[in-house]
Amino acid sequence: MPTKLYDEEWVRDTVMRLSDEILADRVPGTGRAILGIRTRGAVLADRIAAELKRRGHDLPLGYIDTTFYRDDLHKGGGLKEIRPTAIGFDVNDRDIVLVDDVLSSGRTVRAAMDLLFDYGRPSCIRLCVMLDRGGREMPIYPNFTGARVDVPKGGFVRLRLAEIDRGDAVYVVGRGEEEPA
Repeated sequence: MPTKLYDEEWVRDTVMRLSDEILADRVPGTGRAILGIRTRGAVLADRIAAELKRRGHDLPLGYIDTTFYRDDLHKGGGLKEIRPTAIGFDVNDRDIVLVDDVLSSGRTVRAAMDLLFDYGRPSCIRLCVMLDRGGREMPIYPNFTGARVDVPKGGFVRLRLAEIDRGDAVYVVGRGEEEPA
């Protein structure tokens, strides 16, 4: 049975805290923008952008789909529903906050950076993740983290978001366990 770690209140509070941290950690002299990695990273980017806007900081917002930039595509890894990349602003010389749900191996973030550099050269890329589960295969670490979660070997962590799933919550799913409904 999956273990519920955090509930909707934690998710809401963590989005607010991450928004605080993003506001506090600015690169002087650069414009800032938010890019969400599809799918759950895009939902989190929407929530963070809405919170920042509520506080008077209306930042450009975009979305990226890393499917065709993945290094495991030839093995069938990463294949899913492909959604459009939508970057409606110039990334050159901009401070980009890249948002994703869970950081594990670092391969999705590496793919996102490869995609981003096809659009231009940002002055800075900062990584914001809701959950860091460790298990890095690449030297990629988040600047902004909701929580670090230890996961048993063969298991994974799942962030559920109301826009996609039934409500907001964080679960740890062990090897052989069914995902939460």
